[in-house]
Amino acid sequence: MKKPYDAHEIIYQRMKKKGISVWGQKGSGSTGKSCHPETNNFLKDVLSQPWVPKSGRVIELGCGTGPILRRVCKRGFSGVGIDVSRTAIAMAKEQSKGLDIKFRQGDVCNLNTKAIGKFDVVIDGLCLHCITDVRDRKAYLDNVLKILKDNGLFILNTMCGPMDRKRLSEACKGHKIIKKVVYVPFEDDSYGSLSSFGGKSYLPTRYISHWKDILSEVRKAGFEVKLMRYKANNSKDFCGTLTVGALKWN
Repeated sequence: MKKPYDAHEIIYQRMKKKGISVWGQKGSGSTGKSCHPETNNFLKDVLSQPWVPKSGRVIELGCGTGPILRRVCKRGFSGVGIDVSRTAIAMAKEQSKGLDIKFRQGDVCNLNTKAIGKFDVVIDGLCLHCITDVRDRKAYLDNVLKILKDNGLFILNTMCGPMDRKRLSEACKGHKIIKKVVYVPFEDDSYGSLSSFGGKSYLPTRYISHWKDILSEVRKAGFEVKLMRYKANNSKDFCGTLTVGALKWN
């Protein structure tokens, strides 16, 4: 059965059809070669720290069409991008011509870590919050630990709580929040994680934990948090964002 995050393929197919090249873009016309300004600012901050690698291999898990990975690779890294969506990978390849980046489709919670090898930097491309099953989240972070070199850098970008549940219900009508998980109406029974509420089927799409709990989750997985930025929810967003730079414990 399909995992909830496999549904990203549906979204990327829609994006491609509409001429939208990067996640979150409202319409066609972007070159797809830049990432969000806040993400870009954090990348500049964390990559300038004296305790991070300045070159080597970087991998982005949940790379989408690759804007974050392209930004990092322009600083002298060779890159690998992995995403569950075949359409996203095809779009990423098209947008990344001329750069030292390889893209492949894959499940970030079920990687052949030995075949992939070791990396100096592992980037979470806004991926962790799309993994709603607690066991899958642990498997994902375990995989990050396995493929990261000793003293390697883990960059995490994720949605986080506290959430404004009223704002979510107003902005995303029909969505439900059960504990930390956001559910959307969904009828495709080929997905194995559908839940029923009021006789309707819903798919879990986001796991939005409190930012302090996410930091604890990262530390328990074997990482030392060295730099972090937290942005609380505001009039435009129902949840906050957390960006983290962490090193693998020796």
